[in-house]
Amino acid sequence: MAYLVQHHGTFWFSIRVPVSLQSRFGPVVRVNLQTTDHAFAKPMALRLASEWLSRFDAARAEALSGAPAPVLGSPEFTPLSPYALHPPPIAAGGLDSKTPAVAAAVAGGKRTKRSAWGDAELLSAWRQLDPDRASTTVRDMESVVREFRRTCRTPFKQLTRVEISAYRNHLLKRGAARGTVAKRVGMLSTLLQVGVDAGMLAANVARGLRIPKAEVPTLMRRGFTSAELARVFAMPVFRGARRPAAGGGEACVWIPMLALATGARLEELAQLRVEDIEIAPAFGPILHIRDTHGEQRLKTEGSRRRIPLHRDLVAAGLLEYWDSVREAGHQWLFPALEPDHDGRRGANFGKWFMRAIRSKSGAQIEEPRVVFHSFRHGFKTLCRAADLKEEIHDALTGHVSGTVGRTYGEMPLGPLVDAIARIELPVALPRIEQEEVRHG
Repeated sequence: MAYLVQHHGTFWFSIRVPVSLQSRFGPVVRVNLQTTDHAFAKPMALRLASEWLSRFDAARAEALSGAPAPVLGSPEFTPLSPYALHPPPIAAGGLDSKTPAVAAAVAGGKRTKRSAWGDAELLSAWRQLDPDRASTTVRDMESVVREFRRTCRTPFKQLTRVEISAYRNHLLKRGAARGTVAKRVGMLSTLLQVGVDAGMLAANVARGLRIPKAEVPTLMRRGFTSAELARVFAMPVFRGARRPAAGGGEACVWIPMLALATGARLEELAQLRVEDIEIAPAFGPILHIRDTHGEQRLKTEGSRRRIPLHRDLVAAGLLEYWDSVREAGHQWLFPALEPDHDGRRGANFGKWFMRAIRSKSGAQIEEPRVVFHSFRHGFKTLCRAADLKEEIHDALTGHVSGTVGRTYGEMPLGPLVDAIARIELPVALPRIEQEEVRHG
């Protein structure tokens, strides 16, 4: 096996680092597996190989996106796995013999007879290589496979580089950022490598695929103008008309108002729980952006924050709505939102919102640079217009500064409350008279 070497009777994992990454990882990665038993060493090496190949792919994606990468020996550099220096003991029989990717190694060096692997088997093998993998990473991998299957139905065992290239080109033509394309192709490459390591695939046809610049330039978003905002909040849903199911019922009026007055991302608002609003005795109503519930996700660690509710949101009736949802026994602030197949509660709402602001019966905004995220752009502009310090509006929007000092401590609520009080919204929010919120 290429990843195993023996030194004085003890097995070591060894993998050669691609030339472009050697300044970061060194020329070769070696790990003492602390065993003399080949049957135990082989599955351990398979797992380490999968993880290091994933790290190499991630490092390439970072390089394409321009993100700074720590180099070997720097304080920021950390080993990939917790057992990189101290591998965990393996009981007799090796790793889980039901794991397809290591079944061959555990079965006395004889590969299991299997004609082909489907998507489910490869995903299962990849998941079992690291059972403690973050749930968000698992969802991302499953999402990439589903997306790939919309463009290609060829079984993994019959894939060629042509199909992978076609998928890459499909993403680029859709306007996906180069770093995003590199990440998705890299995840496919990681998945295929699991099959290669298990002897079920002949080659990793996605390995090393180059990502050229997109033919379609990345579209730069902008904030709403005051006139556009006036048209948005004059749409029928804000004038007491029916609440469309596609817009998540009451979510279709409150999420846009919250986005305007908080700058929060769509998914951050869509996944709010009832307990994420609190009345602080000394500060008034506070909105918590957090991931304390298992179905809540945040973009980054810095996204976790507290935002005082703007006075115009309170005047519009948000707290009355909050009370009615609590009294109805709901856990989600917007219970009518239906998650999509990736578990995102805001995905379907986002589609409805884009149709609404583009339609002739809606806001009639045809500018392609104006999207839901334009609320977030506009909020940053409002913060600057209110002459707020950058560290204050970064704390309100969850942007992480590159300054090391900003990562220490927590921004007190007092300055945030004062900051929100200084922000003047460019449009009057409509008053929403709250009706009874029904279960379901």
